[in-house]
Amino acid sequence: MSGRDKRGLALAALIGAAVAFPAGMMLSGREAVREEAAPTAPSGRRAPQADTRDLYSPVVVKDPYVLDRQEKVVEALETQCRQSGERCAETKAARRWLDGHR
Repeated sequence: MSGRDKRGLALAALIGAAVAFPAGMMLSGREAVREEAAPTAPSGRRAPQADTRDLYSPVVVKDPYVLDRQEKVVEALETQCRQSGERCAETKAARRWLDGHR
């Protein structure tokens, strides 16, 4: 295969991928995923559950799941600070940040 043939094949593959990916997204079974009885937030999106992250939230920092996970990390840092005396300044800063976002 010559260099020109390889370039043509690569170009055809790129064009095919550029067309196939959006077509696959449009034709995917989005309707099958919809939950009929799912509670919705005032914005019309599904309300976040306590045990899952709101994947459609534009602001991750205000997501209750993310804040709960960060709370667990801060608690682990506080335990480490009490037991070993290490990273106490970072722990205090993390606690202040988390308290400011709740």
